[in-house]
Amino acid sequence: MKLGLFLMTGHLPEQSQSRGGYKRGFEWDLTMIKEADRLGYSEAWVGEHFTNLWEPLPSPDLLIQAAIRETTNIVLAAGAHIPGFHHPAELAARISYQDQLLEGRYMVGIGSGGTPTDAQMFGIDMAAGDHRRMASEGLEIMRKYWTEEGPWRFEGEFWTCSKVASDSFPAVPGTLGDHLKPYQHPHPPLASAGLSANSATLKWAGEEGLLPISLAMNTRFMAGQWDTYAAAAESRGRVPNRSDWRIAREVVVADTDEEALDLARSGYFGQFNNGFLLPIFKFLGYGENWKHDASVQDADLDLEYLLEHQFLVGSVETVTEKLIDMQTQTGGFGTLLMEGVDYESQKDEWFHSMQLMAEEVVPAVNAALGERVPASAVSA
Repeated sequence: MKLGLFLMTGHLPEQSQSRGGYKRGFEWDLTMIKEADRLGYSEAWVGEHFTNLWEPLPSPDLLIQAAIRETTNIVLAAGAHIPGFHHPAELAARISYQDQLLEGRYMVGIGSGGTPTDAQMFGIDMAAGDHRRMASEGLEIMRKYWTEEGPWRFEGEFWTCSKVASDSFPAVPGTLGDHLKPYQHPHPPLASAGLSANSATLKWAGEEGLLPISLAMNTRFMAGQWDTYAAAAESRGRVPNRSDWRIAREVVVADTDEEALDLARSGYFGQFNNGFLLPIFKFLGYGENWKHDASVQDADLDLEYLLEHQFLVGSVETVTEKLIDMQTQTGGFGTLLMEGVDYESQKDEWFHSMQLMAEEVVPAVNAALGERVPASAVSA
């Protein structure tokens, strides 16, 4: 199992909206990525939101650009671009250029978007499923730009665009025309994240050959997500590989269980879940995602429940045991994405947590998996 970082990016709204707050949050996110690179984390994903006060970064490119010169080995990833919020021709060109700058140290998430106010901002009708059809059409267009020589013209449900010839201005040869191609062939690895049980997004990801990412759910739902993804991949003649599967999770590790629980309760995770995620998930009907058992009542879903049943919080021994259980119950996955959020005010404790994960928890989990889990469970 590899270890990565997932930045939504998470910041307190009152900090962001104070003078200089957005920049302060940006610098903290960059510091986390630099620390992850130093500790040997394999990858860092950066989110895209336009109207979420708790996740205020509107473009992953901005943070990725800043991290290019500050990191050496970590793969940087947009997690995710929403084609409906962009023109796919412009997005394909940006991704190509970004891949060239990173010389392949780059991955890209493609999604349909789950924030209703983001969709409203761009005039997208989620009730009619426009966001999903736009994601599908946008991906088709981007792949055409990356893999098909021009000239061609595309006329779809949402976009009409053209790829001009590589030398489209013969009056002055070698000046105007298509030239942006990705560094990786045929393009950077593409991924998509699912939130619900039997996720339609992960079904689409399996059909399209995208890497699967599971977000914010219990292990019984995650196992079903893999089944959905794998069946879709096999329906298109693809062989799904569990080592490609990434699971994002809230993680806090400390020297003792008590210290870890206190850091989770008193820091950003406690504020975020009490002030945003718990009430909005219950309102949107996502409460089932957290229940370790179907008999659990919505009224019982609170921070303490999440700390016990959902999050990976505790000492090295506790988190190691929880991760081994996750690997076993899900059937095996390739990368744990530790959610990177705003613990700047407790940065020493937070960086200690990141270090314990990299240097003690993950090696212990992998050693145990080598003994307890058949090789087929993590490679098939």
